[in-house]
Amino acid sequence: MLINKMEWNGLLIWPPHWTEEIPNMVERGILKNVEILPLTDLIKIDAIYAGRILMGLMFSKEEYQSSLYCKLKENIGKPLEEVGNIEVNF
Repeated sequence: MLINKMEWNGLLIWPPHWTEEIPNMVERGILKNVEILPLTDLIKIDAIYAGRILMGLMFSKEEYQSSLYCKLKENIGKPLEEVGNIEVNF
């Protein structure tokens, strides 16, 4: 399934929920880092946009959290627009 089609409790998980509102940020920027937040349904995303490091959060289900995390980790350094179109198998 494509990352931008994955859901958590009926809500799309992509694009991430950014901690700052920056115009036009939705899928711009470069994936810098990814980590699973322990004991939660959350994956933390760091991205570089306009020379700044921004943090976003993605919800994930236990059934696909590990696969999603690994796929995101493999794609660090890629544009967020491309990352959303990556296939995750679980």
